[in-house]
Amino acid sequence: MQQPLLEFKNVEISYDGEPMVRGINLTMQPGEILGIVGESGSGKSTLIKAAMGLLGPDGLVNRGEIVYKGKPVLDLDDEALRMLRGPEMGMIFQNCGSALCPIRTIGEQLYETMAEHGVSDRQLVQEKATALFNKIHLRDAERILNSYPFELSGGMNQRVGIVMAMLLEPELLFADEPTSALDVTVQAQVVREMMTMREAFGTGIVVVTHNIGVVSFMADTVAVMCKGKLVEYGKAREVIDHPQQDYTRQLIAAMPRIKR
Repeated sequence: MQQPLLEFKNVEISYDGEPMVRGINLTMQPGEILGIVGESGSGKSTLIKAAMGLLGPDGLVNRGEIVYKGKPVLDLDDEALRMLRGPEMGMIFQNCGSALCPIRTIGEQLYETMAEHGVSDRQLVQEKATALFNKIHLRDAERILNSYPFELSGGMNQRVGIVMAMLLEPELLFADEPTSALDVTVQAQVVREMMTMREAFGTGIVVVTHNIGVVSFMADTVAVMCKGKLVEYGKAREVIDHPQQDYTRQLIAAMPRIKR
């Protein structure tokens, strides 16, 4: 039987001693796209921050286990966790532009990402980054690499975030509201580009969003969260076409539709 890529086992997470996420059980297979959907404050982003070790000083996993490829993530020390981030687990943030250094070029920041994990050949990094930009159909890689984040649009910075997250070809990619700050046309492009990464590298993706339309397009499996609890979980088409919970039905009813 294939080993799961990621597991949450009865996970409870608190901030300042107050439980925010309770009793979460999820299992994700290699290459799977898991969509975690729910309104703001439902605990979606908290889950993936816990898996990445990014809860901050006020956050604590005070019950359960988070297991990546058989390794209990919560038992890892800071150095072991740092070595997982990048080569094993990547992250696309909600607003990649704000996560980038404004006074260093994109190329320099991509190089620093690779150098942190032992790849110090600048030419190799540039070639790898250019190849990734080409995969997501951006042919002006040289201009992007020589640009500063403020010289690029929000959508372009999101693409830079995808490339940065995928440089080391991680097996698992977390995407935290990756399209919410973008206009509809660019949202569709970014979603397709994440799908391209799955097709090219077999990457498992956890996409966190309040937009059930994004989940409907991308996900193999859907987890619906409300007030820190998992209220519905299953194959994407089953959950979206035959929701069992009123909350899920309300989310689907709120999904924008264009009438012809």
